Parts: sequence; structure tokens; C-alpha cells
Amino acid sequence: MLFESFSPALMRLAVDAYDKTVGGKQTLPLFVVPSAVLELTIEPMGEAEHGIGKTDELLAQWTLGLPGVDVSVFVDGSGKVVFADVPAQHGAYVREGYEAMLRPSAVAPLLSAPTFEVSVETNVMVAMRDGVALATDLYKPVGDGAFPVILIRTPYGKQMSELEGRYYARRGYLVAVQDCRGRFASEGVWEPFMNEPADGYDTIEWLGVQPWSTGKVGMIGASYVGWVQWWAARDRPPHLATIIPNVAPPDPFYNIPYEYGTFFLLGAIWWADILEAEATVDVSGEAMRKIGDKKYALLLQHLPVIDLDELLLGKQNKYWRDWIAHPNNDEYWEPANFLERLGALDIPVFNQSGWFDGDGIGSKLNTRAMAGHKLQKLVLGAWGHTDRAGRMIGERDFGPDAIIDLQRDYLRWFDHFLKGVDNGIDREPLVSIFVMGSNLWLHGDTYPLPQTQPTKLYLSSGGHANTSNGDGALVFDAPANGAPSDVYVYDPGDPTPSPELYIGAEDLEETDTVREFAVEEEKERHRAYYASVDAAREDILVYDTPALETALTFAGPVEAVLYASSSAKDTDWFMRLSEVDAKGAIFPLVEGKIRARFRESLKTQTMLEPGTVYEYHLDLWQTGITIPVGNTLRVEVASASFPSFSRNLNTGGHNETETEFMSATQTIWHDAKYPSHVLLPVIELPNEP
Repeated sequence: MLFESFSPALMRLAVDAYDKTVGGKQTLPLFVVPSAVLELTIEPMGEAEHGIGKTDELLAQWTLGLPGVDVSVFVDGSGKVVFADVPAQHGAYVREGYEAMLRPSAVAPLLSAPTFEVSVETNVMVAMRDGVALATDLYKPVGDGAFPVILIRTPYGKQMSELEGRYYARRGYLVAVQDCRGRFASEGVWEPFMNEPADGYDTIEWLGVQPWSTGKVGMIGASYVGWVQWWAARDRPPHLATIIPNVAPPDPFYNIPYEYGTFFLLGAIWWADILEAEATVDVSGEAMRKIGDKKYALLLQHLPVIDLDELLLGKQNKYWRDWIAHPNNDEYWEPANFLERLGALDIPVFNQSGWFDGDGIGSKLNTRAMAGHKLQKLVLGAWGHTDRAGRMIGERDFGPDAIIDLQRDYLRWFDHFLKGVDNGIDREPLVSIFVMGSNLWLHGDTYPLPQTQPTKLYLSSGGHANTSNGDGALVFDAPANGAPSDVYVYDPGDPTPSPELYIGAEDLEETDTVREFAVEEEKERHRAYYASVDAAREDILVYDTPALETALTFAGPVEAVLYASSSAKDTDWFMRLSEVDAKGAIFPLVEGKIRARFRESLKTQTMLEPGTVYEYHLDLWQTGITIPVGNTLRVEVASASFPSFSRNLNTGGHNETETEFMSATQTIWHDAKYPSHVLLPVIELPNEP
């Protein structure tokens, strides 16, 4: 679905909220799901009898209008949602027993059909090599013989994967859903990352030799549930045949809890809060509400950072403190690293992510680590942190072609590599990336695509690039000798804010009028806040292209080289690339960052010599977009993005355990000797000149 976690249970909430005394099409302006606040419309479409099995059943049909997509929902007499059809996304929710509701086009002759009944065996305790037993639910197709196995390992509660378990089991797969060590029904102590390689390996090998198993095991799942697949695959368990890691991060030092030495403050503590509250299994939403009620914006200002566990979690948290105790990529992190060990891995992999996935750097680095191996599929769309396709990001609609049938392709992948079905998926282009703006897909067999032309866009100014009102510019011509540099002061006591993290109004009066206009007002406040940060903060350097006279398309990995000096022994560098339209609205695309002491290696710290110019290589993740005529590209350079990332205190000490800080004078160089630039993956589309 377009919005993660928009499940049948939430569809029923929308139906229950409909005011039958008013009738007609109604709007629910503040419909909250775990990943978004939506404006939703609901309209009754009448009742009709439908053939279900050997009987007819009276079902009420409703149309739910979400941003960019309509959902047809069918409800039985008790109020249960039995079927939801999403034609624009080639998808549907089907309650068991109601498969007759499926459109004929949803069935393909070479696609495993849902012909099996399913039996479920819960809490099977699978012993690991150290004797710890992990609780595993087995979804078994009812029938004789052996079946290929799909493994889902999760820290979020195995019961939350019941839909996936039944979906694949009905199609002839035995599905094992397992609570990670120390989570819910599993034994042991929960320590993120560290036990997943061995536990994944042992579980795969146990599944591979069971009498109901063909010996072929695949894995699927998103986010951490995608991460565990890479950890398991790293050590090459013999029975592992393929993996589908959706929106999966890379090694922990490239995304969470650290990104190139900077500490991902908000993401790390928020994730720990969700885990410790076991919020993912609270279908009432109360646990998530309590987390949302915490004054994060205020509490994250506290120093030292290490004590935030007591403020936000109510106690000291061992793994939080272990992360902070190991700011280098040292031996503590070795069990959690896999990128450097993928060279010997030789299995088909289906990587899927989106340009706006908060873990999207994983698909970039994980795919790069597997370069040269056969059958490495990569799909990147205009999506966020989800394993499902959609067409909208924020208010931007990228059209119906942004939606592809990912779930069908996952099944085709398993059908081929676990069942041996010759459905042709292995002969299709391995790489598919979506170009926003042009709203089309590009295909190839390598990433970046072969036609990519790396193009440098240079930073330039008259020496006063501070704020969006300064003289910073982005140009395609290399800088001349003697070009002036730009200077700003970074003060950790007033850190540069994360402009995309506008918190919004803290209190709203509970009136219909406020409800009706709150969403639009919050959108406008967010737009104004972002622009005001760029316009008001002297500690942000802003470099803009002139309004483009011809459209510019780039799609793929984005990198940058920054030449900078500081008065401090250590500091941070952040760079953000955005599109700005003719009205000044900012659309963030990618961001990179680095803690200066880790410029040479993430394993060792090398302090700065104050005043010395250093070359920094920034990983700006990846994106795909056409910038139209009249719009501009913007690069922002700063030394903080708070509270997304913790502040560098500029002292050269431990930034997460200390409280003393000092201001730093920062200089960005962009002349012939020090040509700071962004490297864009430019692609000429067929219809471009």
C-alpha cells in the first residue's frame, strides 16, 4: 500500500467513523496511521450480494480516498473488512475464504496460486548453537510432500507477520516467522545487531533439514527484517537460496546508529524507545501515542547525550550506552558488519528501496558490495521506507507509473529461485530506477546505469554565501584561481536545525473548524519554516544554480567533495541537495555528512590541525529526478542538523558523553586548488535535447 501500516484494521476504523446520520461523501481530515497523518475521504457505494464459495453474501462497499489512490473496501454484516481492492497499485487485501473477490487479472498462469489450506504451529522453539531457543511460528501448506521455506526474522513481534505467513503458505511455501533473540517469546537477551548473523545462520540450517522442507530457504522482510537477511547471508549458510531485503540498512556505521561518524541521535533513541515499549505489537496505538507525547524536541537538547536513555526510556539502556561507548568502527561492531564480507556470497538478491527511504543508503552500499555477482536485482522508486509502491511523497504526485506490483515480483522471484518456475524474471533487466518529474522508469543491468554521465556541479560565491539571501552559486564551470572562500561560525549552543523537522503546532483546539484546516495549515507552516531556516541562519551556506534553461535529469548515486578548514580539532560537515521551484518551495533530495575525525577511516580517529584545509568525501546517497526549466538546484552546507544528529561539541573530546563545547569558525573553499563540488549522475533521456 501507499502508506505503510494502512491495514484492514485501519480501514475498518474509517468505516466506523462514518456518520450515517449525515450520509454522502465525508472527509476525515486528520486520519492518523503509524507513518503519516492523512486527509481521507469515505463514500458508501451501496450493498450487493457476492458469490463467496457456494453461497451468496451481502457485502457493503465503500470507497476510501487516500492521497493519490482510491481503495474499494468490502465489509460484511459484522463490520469486518473482507476484501480491499487497490487497482492503481495492482494489489488487494483478501480475508481467507473470500478469494473469489479477486479480479481475474490478479491471477497469472505462472504465478503460484493460493490453492493451499494453511495450518499454523506457534512457538516452535528452535535451538541456537549456544542453547538459546528462539520462538518460531510455522505456517504450513496442508498437503503431502516437502515445500520450499521462506524465513522472516523480526524484533517487532512475529504475530505481526501473520498476513505474510498465510499469503505465502497458501501459495505453496512453508513460512517460518521468528522472534529475534530476547524479543517477545524468544529466549536470550536482546542486543540489536550482534546475534543476528549466528542466529540467522542456525535457523536457516535447521529449516533446511526438516522433513517438510525441500532444502531451499529464502528470506524476505523490510527494515530491520531486511537487515537480518544480510547478516545471515554473510556467513553463507548452505541452505540459503535467495534473499529479498527490503529497505535494508548497510553496516551500522553508515546509517544507524552512526552515519560516517555522526551519531544519528533522533533515529537511534526513537527506535530504542519503540523497541523498549514493544509498541509494534500494540494494535491499540496507545504505546505509540505515549512515545509521540514525549517532548523529544526539548529533551534532545540535553547534554550529555548518553543520559537521554534515562530521560526518554526511564532507565539506563545497555545497548544505547554500548553504541555511545564505541564511536569508532572497532571490534565491538565487528559482529554487525557484513559489507566487506559479501565478496564470497553468491546467491540471487532482490534489493528494493526508495529515493526517500531513511535507510536508503543500504540499497546503494549493499548493491555496490555485491557488484559483479550474477542476478543482483535492484528496484528504486519514488517511495519512502516501505516495501510497497506508491505515487506520492508529501504533496508531490509522481503519477500512476510510479506504482508497480512489487508484491507480485517478490512472489515471482521466490517462484523462480525456490521452486524453479521458468517465469522469466531472471532474464528481465536487473536494475529499475524511477525518474521523478519525468515520471518514468529506466532499466539496465548495472547500477549506476551504463548511460550515466558523472557531472560536476561546483560551489562558487563572492565570499558571502551565508543564507539563501547570499551570493552563493552552483556552476558547471570549474572555479578560477583566487576565488574567495566562505566563512561561518558554528555554535553547538545554538546548533543548526534540521529544517525538515518542523514539529508543528503543539496544541490544537478540538473543533471541527480546526480539524478541517489543520492539515493545510501545517503543510504551509512546514514550507515556511524550511525557507525561513535557509534565509535566517548565518551558519548555513547556500549555493543555487540559476533558473535552469533546459531540463536536467540525474538518476543514481550522488557524491560530493568538500574542501574545508576549521578552527576546531574536530567538527561535522553536512551537505544537502534540494530542488527549489519558481515560487521558492524547497524539495529536499539527498543529504550527506561526515565527522571530521573520521575523514581517513571509520576505524580510527585523526584530529584536525586547526586552519588546515582538508578534503572530505561525502556520500549523498542516491536520487532520480528531472529538474524542469525554471527551477533551480540548491546545495546547503552546515556543521549540524539538529536534532536529527547529535552536535559535534568541537572540542575533540567524546561528543556524546561530555557537556563542554566551543564555537568553531568554518571555512569552505572553492577555487582552482580546492574545487568543492557535487558529482551528479546525469542521464540524457530520449526526449531531452
